[in-house]
Amino acid sequence: MVGVPGRSNGCQTCRKRRLKCADEARPRCQRCEKSGYKCAGYEKPLHFRIAVSSATEATKISRTATTLHCRNNSHSAVPMTLSLVSFESDICNAFLLENFVWRSYGYKWLHLAVSGKISLLALQASSALSQSNFGSFHRQYDLKINGSILYGKVVRSLIPVLSYPIKPAVEALIVPIMILLIHESLLADQTGSISHVRGLIQLIMVCGPERFQQEPLRSAFESCRATLITIGLISKKRCFPDEEKWHSIPWAIEPSSKSPQNYLADILVTVPGMLEDDAVLRRQYDSMARATLIDRLKCQLIKLFEWRWNWEKLNQFSVWEVPVSLNPNRPAITGQDRIFESIFCFSAFELATEIMLYNGVQMWLVGLLQELLPLNSPAIISSAARISASRAGTLRDTNFTPLVLPGTSFSLREPAIEICRALEYQCLNLQHSRGAALFCLLPIGLAYGTLEQEPQYRDWIRSMLDLSPVMKGYVLGQSVKGFGLYYRYWRLPGITA
Repeated sequence: MVGVPGRSNGCQTCRKRRLKCADEARPRCQRCEKSGYKCAGYEKPLHFRIAVSSATEATKISRTATTLHCRNNSHSAVPMTLSLVSFESDICNAFLLENFVWRSYGYKWLHLAVSGKISLLALQASSALSQSNFGSFHRQYDLKINGSILYGKVVRSLIPVLSYPIKPAVEALIVPIMILLIHESLLADQTGSISHVRGLIQLIMVCGPERFQQEPLRSAFESCRATLITIGLISKKRCFPDEEKWHSIPWAIEPSSKSPQNYLADILVTVPGMLEDDAVLRRQYDSMARATLIDRLKCQLIKLFEWRWNWEKLNQFSVWEVPVSLNPNRPAITGQDRIFESIFCFSAFELATEIMLYNGVQMWLVGLLQELLPLNSPAIISSAARISASRAGTLRDTNFTPLVLPGTSFSLREPAIEICRALEYQCLNLQHSRGAALFCLLPIGLAYGTLEQEPQYRDWIRSMLDLSPVMKGYVLGQSVKGFGLYYRYWRLPGITA
């Protein structure tokens, strides 16, 4: 058949010309001779063909050829099918530690737990938290579910261990329990946090302060104490012992490691007990018990002011004001809507954290004092300021600081405003946050509760918090990080765990 390879007996020339070949005179072709063409002969050429069994295999071969071609032309090409599953854990952990509230709260122990340097349970708990956190924020439901499953496994692993808490090294369980408590802030139903709090209290009481003298467990103990103090303030009940041994023994080996925030915590830990005693006096009046409560309150106020005078001596000229127009970081509110024409600046980020906590403790003590002795509270505050200045060896006429000094404020409004001004500095300089913040959100909640009836201050606080995706919506109870629920407890201080 002419024109069909393998079917014709004609010469190669006639086959190419698609003509019937006169091959009777082989090995010569009469048609080629008559036409003047050079005959190519009758030998059949070899044909090489790649046989494939299906279109899919043909596609694979085509892709392979294309890939080889690309590799020959460019050695830097990255395959389009590269999977990020191998990096999933690292991505989730990095995103977890970007949260400066959790990072500063878990200073010195959270990143060690994430890297598996404390215990297997701590690693599993941090993996559950990081996956749930990343999945919730980025709407990756598979990750969120995996985090919840791992959370349940850690809880089931803790139950038998806590049932026999006298085992060696049981104090290390403080870290996974703390991480599970953080995990609860991501959940809509936070009833599980009650069990975690009870587990922490049981663990600490069984171990005693001597078991928390070494890092990183000492830092975990500091965070745990801050949590239990906060719960005590919310519930108006003693949740953490305020005996002297808990103020000294954890830092006995290395006294210099005790931070200014922990000295403030020594004062704040006494407040839940005083709130509980005040609630009892409201139900059943007792003049002797009331006098004792007032004496305790005065004593703690003197300690607080003495801390403040010592802080002033150690940090002279560490706080100053800068006009808004000269500040390199743009504040949240500018122009006519601003309350202050200047912004506080601190020589270190941690100093702003300390001043915020100091004012928060002052608001608790002064607020309780005003309830017990509303008419005499200014005189008591002035007396406490004089006594504390004498003990600290400080002149009360210090006038080189823009901060409010002890004895110059007699209401809750001034410390609330100072909290806001320190908060503004922090919101504009979050990149410098490196240290611990044991009570990061407590002062903010107190300040907002005091100033929210003043529209200018209310809008100012909200705008500052909105600068950070972590705290955005916090005071409205809408924070995606679970901190909104934390603030609602301040709005309803009668809630008990």
